[in-house]
Amino acid sequence: MAEEKNNLESEPNKNSNDSTVVSESSNTENVVENTIELILGEKGYEYYLNNKKQVTLYAVIVLVLLLAVIGYKLIYIKMIVEPKEKEGIEELWQAESKAFDENDWETSIYGDSLGFFKGFKEISEDYSGQKAGQIAQYNLGIAFMNNKEYENAIIALKKVNFNDILLGTISQGAIGDSYLQLGAVSDALKYYEIAYSRKENDLTTPIYLMKAALCLEIEERYEEAIVLYEKVYKNYPNNSNAVTAEKYAESLKLGSPVYKFKKEDAE
Repeated sequence: MAEEKNNLESEPNKNSNDSTVVSESSNTENVVENTIELILGEKGYEYYLNNKKQVTLYAVIVLVLLLAVIGYKLIYIKMIVEPKEKEGIEELWQAESKAFDENDWETSIYGDSLGFFKGFKEISEDYSGQKAGQIAQYNLGIAFMNNKEYENAIIALKKVNFNDILLGTISQGAIGDSYLQLGAVSDALKYYEIAYSRKENDLTTPIYLMKAALCLEIEERYEEAIVLYEKVYKNYPNNSNAVTAEKYAESLKLGSPVYKFKKEDAE
């Protein structure tokens, strides 16, 4: 009898536990359903209830397709993009060595005459859209400029799209340098203004402020040139150009343009 009593006492506990599980499951389902209703809205939720199996099937198909796309991208990056990127970087060093170690700009641009290695021009085309291609494009523009092919330098550098502080700014400034070498002072000024205002910093901003001021002096816009010189020595007092900028500003204020002879040369 005692044993039967124990069994009878234990059964309500079991039923109670089952009831708790069912209750928790029901609560979870309610939360899910309420969430779906909030996301879909009243009409969307009504459609979902009337077409539950169809909607679930579509959701599974979309999920499978999404996973397939993600998997493809991962494989594409690992198997194709990364190896090609590495290959491009490896090809760059020989052209860079010719350019920046030997100042052999012609070879660095067009490659070795015997075909042992590529130049910046070919590398930029072969790896277009990749990091190696962008670096090659930047180097190509700088090499053209140093090789006195200023029109080609401008074309090449306008294709550079770096978002960093240093190379992105220098590429704009180099376009200005190329225009100035061609005697296109207004165009040079435009790109120097882009360069000094692009991402202000202690390194490049004072350099391009000075170059922009030079252009303004050539165009006899002396008051505007003074403003730029003052920006250099007031905003960047520790920069190596600060002392020179203050001297040039004072000279202009006294009516003695520093670069007047430059304008005569340009004409």
